[in-house]
Amino acid sequence: MSLLAYLIPWDFSPLFVVLWVLVAVLYTRALLLDKEAASVKGLYWRAGCFYVGWLSVYIVWHTYFDYLSQYMFWVHRLQHLVLHHLAPLLMVLGAVELADKLVPARSSIWLASPAFIKRPCELMYKFLQNAFIAPLLFVGLIYLWLWPGIHFSAMLNQNLYYLMNITMLLDGFLFWWLVLGAGWRGEERGFKMRIIMLAVVLVPQQLLGAYITLSSSIIYDVYDVCGRAWPISPSADQIYGGIVTWIPASMMSVLGFLLVLKRRFNYQQGLNV
Repeated sequence: MSLLAYLIPWDFSPLFVVLWVLVAVLYTRALLLDKEAASVKGLYWRAGCFYVGWLSVYIVWHTYFDYLSQYMFWVHRLQHLVLHHLAPLLMVLGAVELADKLVPARSSIWLASPAFIKRPCELMYKFLQNAFIAPLLFVGLIYLWLWPGIHFSAMLNQNLYYLMNITMLLDGFLFWWLVLGAGWRGEERGFKMRIIMLAVVLVPQQLLGAYITLSSSIIYDVYDVCGRAWPISPSADQIYGGIVTWIPASMMSVLGFLLVLKRRFNYQQGLNV
């Protein structure tokens, strides 16, 4: 197959394309309207992070890659690594300086919304962004969708499959926005909490990845039922998928540690100037 064949939509979704393009339009508009953009250090680096994350969502969700993820376990795990870890992290890093222009709660339309709409949304957002709930949800969704029975159903039911991907992507944004969003600039208050959150999500992912990798039996037999896209043994497919769940996903938490430490250091340096 040619490279173009891998990049064209596998299962074209007009709704996905509209939302995906809308996100880029809103971000680009906020970037162009930022009066201080020229003086913001690292502007191009942050914009690059956002667009790389934005593009990666399309690649793993709306191209031939999505087909492969439905027929090989290790590709599926790579897809969720991007949707739940890498893409949200990159897009949060790119959008954090433009939060005032991107967060709907700050817009006049949102402020003018009826209380019966706005209040439940605000309460739900606060609940999901709770420092105790967010890491449990982050890890819990990984375990939920990798529970053998649930995973079997999700890979055979298109609606459930889409729900799985949507929840992973949205939860990734919520978690990384809590850790690295505009609500924390590096102050001492909140620093330890973020370190603990990243440690909480690190260990369970390692344990799950190690269990899948080292298991002597085939845990996810749905790929035997559907057939695999490439000639690969079930055990090798599971081992590769377990390694993706184990090592790269854990390294994303380590990267989170480094970014939190960097922000804390920059904040302290600013106070000492």
